[in-house]
Amino acid sequence: MVDDRLLEFPPFSKKEIRKIGQGLEWFVEEEYLCGELLGVTQAEVRQYSEACDELFEMMEKAAQQVISQQRYRELGIPFNAIRLIEYTWENRHRFPLLYGRFDLAGVIDGGPAKLIEFNADTATVLPETVDIQAAQLRRAGLAEHRQFNKLDTHLQEHLFRIKQHYPDKSAELLVTTLGFEEDNLNGDLIADIANRTGYHIQLMQLPGVIFSSDDGIFVELQPDEYLPFDFWFKLIPWEFIALEEPELMDIITKLTLNERAVVLNPAYTMLFQSKGMLKILWEMFPGHPLLLKTTDNPADFRGVPYVEKVIFGREGENIQVVDETGRTRERNHGDFGHFAKVYQAYTPLPTDSDGDIYQAGVYYTDQASALSFRRRDGLIIDADSEFVGHYLLD
Repeated sequence: MVDDRLLEFPPFSKKEIRKIGQGLEWFVEEEYLCGELLGVTQAEVRQYSEACDELFEMMEKAAQQVISQQRYRELGIPFNAIRLIEYTWENRHRFPLLYGRFDLAGVIDGGPAKLIEFNADTATVLPETVDIQAAQLRRAGLAEHRQFNKLDTHLQEHLFRIKQHYPDKSAELLVTTLGFEEDNLNGDLIADIANRTGYHIQLMQLPGVIFSSDDGIFVELQPDEYLPFDFWFKLIPWEFIALEEPELMDIITKLTLNERAVVLNPAYTMLFQSKGMLKILWEMFPGHPLLLKTTDNPADFRGVPYVEKVIFGREGENIQVVDETGRTRERNHGDFGHFAKVYQAYTPLPTDSDGDIYQAGVYYTDQASALSFRRRDGLIIDADSEFVGHYLLD
């Protein structure tokens, strides 16, 4: 039980949270922010961090095997994405991961950390993690050092290194989403951090961006006045671009290969993002204490509970939890049911006395950078979950 770790604080009003950041009142309107912080020890933070360091190394080895053995189909990778995946992977010193989020079970319940999945392409929950939980900490009367929350600083350092790696490119960064409010707020945070790092920022939803394989990436500021961008941060899934916008995928590939654009996150993060990678990891590191058994056959879980997942999904959609008798305990429908599935051994998440489950999210740049949690009164962390900030117990 995690009840004795919870610290209550007065909730924010819309007016108060608006002072933390423009637009953040949306989180209050959605009743998404809980009025408690979850306590963790410094030893547990180290456990989370060391687990993510090891998991990222394992992910890199698995990605190399997928590429070397051409196992793209098992991960659901579209054919038109392969060339860019391989190019950015072979040149990943020039195309680093900007950030991702490891979702983990265990640790605060005394158990080992277990990888649920790695959101490596378009991880969100950024403003909550960077800004809101820091404000919650102050609200609870605790000092800044009582939280593992270095993501803002690490992103600044990472973005600065990326800019320094391309001295011949202008520091013009375009931040693009599909227009959903939550994505816009996450994009705003990246834009703010990049601006403080020396980039010139423009925010634009995808329909307003001009892509040309010959000329680059542009936004039309006014009639016949165009602003070009050498750097493009997208909160748009790579698989969406490859499958739904194949012409755009072709243009981005040409621009990248011709050194006309740097896209964040790079295309190889699609490998990490695919839950098919969980199966590859289990094959390569069977029985590893950080992993849960994952295969492409539910028959491998006769007599034991498991979770059915689509290889590309968002916000807990198209997930099914099955018990040891084969009965469905909980199921979420959604828009991703056409993707192939993997089956992962079920592991209980830390739970409080109300039956709410808690899932840790560890943000990773080139190191573990921040921690936050989400909780829900069911078995699947999804869009109805609450955000839970944390504080250090020692």
